[in-house]
Amino acid sequence: MTPDRWIAVGFGVLMVASLLVMSALSGHMSASAMEADNAMRLVQIQDFLKGQGWFDLHQDRLGLEGGTAIHWSRLADVPILVIKSGLDIFLPSQKALEIACLVWPPLSVLLVVWGLMKGARFMGGRVVLAYVCIIAATVLFRNANFLSGSIDHHNIQLGFLAIAAGFSLDPERRPVSLAIVGAALASSTAVGAEVYPFVGIFCAFHALDWAFAGAPARRGVIAFGASFAALTALFFAASVAPANYGIVHCDALSLVTLSAAVSGGAGLAIVVAVLSEKPFAWRLASLATLGLVCGLLLTAQAPQCLANPLDGLPPIVRTLWLEKVDEARPLFAVRPNMAQEMPFMVGVSLVALIVSIWRVWRGVQRRAHLLFVALLAVDLLLTLQQVRFYSFGHVFAILPLGAWVAGLFATREDGERSAAYLLALAVSLPLVWGAPGRMFRTPPGELVDNGNGASACASPDMLAALDELPVGRVLSVADVAPDILRYTRQSALHGHYHRNAAGIEAALNIFTSPAEEASGLMREAGVDYILACPGHAELRMLADESPGDFADGLNAGIIPDGLKVIRRAGDGETLYALQPLAPRT
Repeated sequence: MTPDRWIAVGFGVLMVASLLVMSALSGHMSASAMEADNAMRLVQIQDFLKGQGWFDLHQDRLGLEGGTAIHWSRLADVPILVIKSGLDIFLPSQKALEIACLVWPPLSVLLVVWGLMKGARFMGGRVVLAYVCIIAATVLFRNANFLSGSIDHHNIQLGFLAIAAGFSLDPERRPVSLAIVGAALASSTAVGAEVYPFVGIFCAFHALDWAFAGAPARRGVIAFGASFAALTALFFAASVAPANYGIVHCDALSLVTLSAAVSGGAGLAIVVAVLSEKPFAWRLASLATLGLVCGLLLTAQAPQCLANPLDGLPPIVRTLWLEKVDEARPLFAVRPNMAQEMPFMVGVSLVALIVSIWRVWRGVQRRAHLLFVALLAVDLLLTLQQVRFYSFGHVFAILPLGAWVAGLFATREDGERSAAYLLALAVSLPLVWGAPGRMFRTPPGELVDNGNGASACASPDMLAALDELPVGRVLSVADVAPDILRYTRQSALHGHYHRNAAGIEAALNIFTSPAEEASGLMREAGVDYILACPGHAELRMLADESPGDFADGLNAGIIPDGLKVIRRAGDGETLYALQPLAPRT
């Protein structure tokens, strides 16, 4: 192998090792430490291993009668299932699954490393590679998406987009490079809908690159369009049941996604094959026509997908659920440690955007930096609306910042200017942006428990007691729904899943109703048991929103009328059963 490849391999091994160490130090080396979304994916995998169909993502035990159709892709389960199948040779099935869940997230960082290392080589060779490694290490070494147990799909989405970014930078636009870009985008599209804006940016970039470059981009862009269309169609066939081919979903891979990818990708390949020798105006007009056709197709098939799918949530669900979910909140929403978190989230992305704009203006690697300008600008706009997008910006920022610092290092002089690259490196590190806010950080003792994690509610003893009861439906805080499904035979009324809007609405209406009305609402929702955790952040928030009502009484430890105590722990955690109505006389 070449020295550059040895550096890339060594860096990948170092990142996996550091994530395993950080997982152990932070208490993530246990399947019981999973946060809610990761635990829910584990429930999905376990249901499949117990015999649920590959195409069947319905969670019968979540929500009101009839259950909830989970929108997550089964494709994200494949790496875990593959690792588990290898471990099954040596270990019991359950232990093999647990280890697979702990090992896969740190291993998935290799997708990001591959994309970044390839992009660094395209942008300048070994010096750029070295600084990309330094910046990437500070972004990735304890990134929550790659810690053990983080089996939700965000890690592979970051990986696929990093691959797309890295291989898009090939200055020769080789067909194999752009085919890999198309495959990475198709994979990301199949896994989750939240990346669609970034996929659109990549598609527009390569289409416009051809429009301006013409024949030199012909073979590469044909490979890109064909790969994107073909792989999306393959993933559609692999993850959607034939009986559901005609059903449109705005939040998952479905007919409308397939139509856009195939018509756009294949259409681009055909247009490029035919018109590459034509004048610029012809090429631009052909892209405008193709875009219009795709837009009309989308409007005709699924006009509802042009709006935010969360806009249709009931008002109480928006105000008391969606607006309280940390990752779904706007950047400027008031929260603890805001002074530290805001600069950390957007500091390096802003620097990378400014650097990329400046280098476009100066004509330095203009093609590459135009891509980063678009990606970073869109990411910052999305982060303003929902902070969960900041992690994509951190990954997109690594390559332009690494190239910038490497350029300053290469042109350094003795004296005052010799420190310029060190200052540039400092402002390229997320940790530096988070440091000033530490002086305003809320002391740990004053922080409100955010309720994330099984330890905040639903202790093992309480779950064991719940499992011994006759099968029924449980009302509790949304965080513990995955643990109820995972460790008991019971159903959960609601959890943090927007397709469970009816269950969330029913739960919130119960919690915020007067105690004397709550029993009737619980019977309407089919609730049999209540698991109350006084002091839990969600229950405390509901008590504050509706003082004197049902949630307030539960939070205060008051036993409501119509409920029977089944078990009470020393910390106040209490399991109740809804008593049957007294017979009429």
